[in-house]
Amino acid sequence: MKKTTWWCLARLALGCAALAMGCGDGAGAGDATSSGGGGGGAPAPGQGGGPAAGSTGAASTTVASGAQSSSTSGASAASGGGASATSSSAGAGGSPSSGAGGGAAVPGLVGFAAYDADGLATTTGGAGGEVVTVTSYADLVAAVSDDAPRVVRISGTIAGGGAPMLRVRSNKTLIGVGADATIDGFGFDVSGWTEELSASTGGTCTAPTPEGYTPVSNVIFRNLTFVNSQDDSINVQCFSHHVWVDHNTFERSKDGSVDVKRGSDWVTVSWNHFHLTDKTMLLGHDDGNGAQDTGRLHATYHHNWFDQSNQRHPRVRFGHAHVFNNYAVGLGDYMVGKGVGCSIHADGNYLQDAEEATDDYGGTDITWTDTNILVNTDPAIANGQGFDPAEFYAWTPDPAEALPTLVPAGVGAGVLTGDEY
Repeated sequence: MKKTTWWCLARLALGCAALAMGCGDGAGAGDATSSGGGGGGAPAPGQGGGPAAGSTGAASTTVASGAQSSSTSGASAASGGGASATSSSAGAGGSPSSGAGGGAAVPGLVGFAAYDADGLATTTGGAGGEVVTVTSYADLVAAVSDDAPRVVRISGTIAGGGAPMLRVRSNKTLIGVGADATIDGFGFDVSGWTEELSASTGGTCTAPTPEGYTPVSNVIFRNLTFVNSQDDSINVQCFSHHVWVDHNTFERSKDGSVDVKRGSDWVTVSWNHFHLTDKTMLLGHDDGNGAQDTGRLHATYHHNWFDQSNQRHPRVRFGHAHVFNNYAVGLGDYMVGKGVGCSIHADGNYLQDAEEATDDYGGTDITWTDTNILVNTDPAIANGQGFDPAEFYAWTPDPAEALPTLVPAGVGAGVLTGDEY
């Protein structure tokens, strides 16, 4: 059931000519190119339901165009997690999540970002470190450019400073304040590959192991809206690991919305709203990158709303992708792309008015369980040989029939308050 004409008309109406300007990393036959280089909030039922804890009243610093003043905001500590973490009312790593004064629960960290590996038991971001609130691009740059633990609360709209992506270092939580925290005109590059290395080598990381730099780890993005991204909205690369992308809203970018590539690992993408995105999510950027990617690229994608988006939900090369409890409606093309060396497990998803459940880009190993629901969508082509996520962690899926109501009510920016850290 081809909907290509509908999608092309929609893209033209939204200015598809701008897409042609994106970078050319990761092209594949039949697929567009990918990128280069206070209360506790509204209820989010399903994964992670339960009571929320009260505020710890941690002190924070407000930073606005260089001025600093003391203020107070609610915070909940992050701890625990690990390979067998199940859904709970947890913040990063398994602690209760709340805003000042308590309130309704929001889902906690589930999946590969909570897996004990590579020297980290789970993903906690900037928990336990300094808390700052930023309102300008310059102050945001200063807050994310070192490896010290830090919670960076983003208030209002921050417009770009010229570069398409801002590099984020380790041990950071970037969380929007309230419902209108917006990143406008740029994205975030989670990478230890420095500008100096790029200048001296003329490129980016290509070796099968990190050489001459330290990979970034332990980074969280929550409660942010991304608009007008000039490259990727979030790019995780160069062996970065333990990254959680949760409760954000992504509008169409020039390239990908959330790309994970170049040897990166242990990522969870949860409860996000992808609206009219094209190259939505990439796991593994190139068919010839097996030396870096084989045995890495473990990513969990759950409870995301793919809302009239086009392709790559995700497209997978070499990686282990667990795709569960996502709600996809009006896709212009496919849900899951089967690329070279992929291993995919998909369960409990709900697809309505999509062109097709899977598309073939040279990969074969996918388990597509009978818990998925397809409405007016061509069926998956699967060999049942995808990996078993239970070898890594436990999860408790919601029934797929509940997702058309459950997911839109709980996804995206604005469900959290900015005090969940």
